[in-house]
Amino acid sequence: MDSFNLYKEARDYYDQIIPKKTDGLILLSLYEKFREGNFNENDFIKTINKTLKDLGKQSSRKEYERNNSIILRLQDYFIWRDKTNKTYRLKPYGLEFCKRTQKRLIEGYSPAKIKRWFDDLYNRLKESVEQGDFKLWIEDHFNERHIQLGEQIEILDQQVNESVEEFKKLIKSEEDKNDIIAFIQSIENKLEIIKEQAIELSKAFRGTYDIDEILTNMLQEEEQSEHLIDNRRVREFNNHVRSQLEQVSLRIDKIKPRIREFIYDFNQRDFDRKTDRFLTYLLTYSKSSQRNINLPKGIPRKMIRKQDLERKFIIIPEKDISPKTAQVLSKRKVNQEGQKKMLNKALKWKYEKDRVKYWTRIALQKIEQKGELTFSPFFFKILKKEEKSLSIGVKTAQKVLEKSFYEKDYYVTIDKEKQSDEEIKNLSLWEMRIQKK
Repeated sequence: MDSFNLYKEARDYYDQIIPKKTDGLILLSLYEKFREGNFNENDFIKTINKTLKDLGKQSSRKEYERNNSIILRLQDYFIWRDKTNKTYRLKPYGLEFCKRTQKRLIEGYSPAKIKRWFDDLYNRLKESVEQGDFKLWIEDHFNERHIQLGEQIEILDQQVNESVEEFKKLIKSEEDKNDIIAFIQSIENKLEIIKEQAIELSKAFRGTYDIDEILTNMLQEEEQSEHLIDNRRVREFNNHVRSQLEQVSLRIDKIKPRIREFIYDFNQRDFDRKTDRFLTYLLTYSKSSQRNINLPKGIPRKMIRKQDLERKFIIIPEKDISPKTAQVLSKRKVNQEGQKKMLNKALKWKYEKDRVKYWTRIALQKIEQKGELTFSPFFFKILKKEEKSLSIGVKTAQKVLEKSFYEKDYYVTIDKEKQSDEEIKNLSLWEMRIQKK
């Protein structure tokens, strides 16, 4: 399987396995009418002609050749032909294509369903870890669910894309401008609904943190070393979906101010146009006499100046504006004990972070200089230097391993032979080497 090159293989068969728009719509139409049943050549040709007419394709003088060419193309991967009974039916690949398309178009977001999935994944993971069969959980549960979970976010993101495209089309539209504002406000409301859905999905995806906690604990158990790659893959997926949901909300937050700005500018320009038209109408159709200006018919007369409407001074008694008595400011009490605990916690976190960074740098330097590093003795050395701080040792191991997995110039070998140290009681590791290629 490692020698299989997807690009090279698909390059020669792409046109057969990925149908063109016309062929794909014909296939979907056949599925809509016949599902997994049989249909004859006359049904096939009627579907082709109807689809082409719907797409605005003009009829051709060579319809027979055109239809025959389409039928032959679809027979490669999508349609079976029964020569004996002179009938056709969809192949499994064709059925899968149609079902996936239908599912993608009608699938809606469902936070409740996602929560059930994550609860099930979490419970199955706990059982698998207790039984020492993490690989079974990956194959039977995670691999089955992670695509479905990703599709839920993709649905929301696609809805945002559709709203943006709809907004762009409305701006360029030459239709009645009075309706544009109502349409755009409906788009804004739609985006607000999508954002609320994204927040609901974020709550549903909180189950990823429970799964991450179990996976992190597994990293501290030596018998789980063989599952490092799968462990990392699951945690990366969890981080990815949480990040994607956050990006959906951020996109909406960026789009909505632009919509409001467009509405404001449009209303301002519309007001200026109406004002200009009104003044032009007044100047064109008003009539003047020696003392009066007669406005056009239909425009009510307004009193411009009236003696009673002139502004007058209002006398305010001095006592109403006298300064108020000074208020005694309450003194704020500082929770010194809580502040001290928070400071100590922050200092401890910073110290561990710096020490992990230091030991990770030392490990990578040794690999670069000597070409390899036997990690087990190095791990016990960290514990001795850091007063047996298991947290610093484990986090350093995790950082070094992540670096090794990502870099193509490194590879890791693990021998299931326990390594221990006399000064560190009740702790042993499998022998692990990190080597530079």
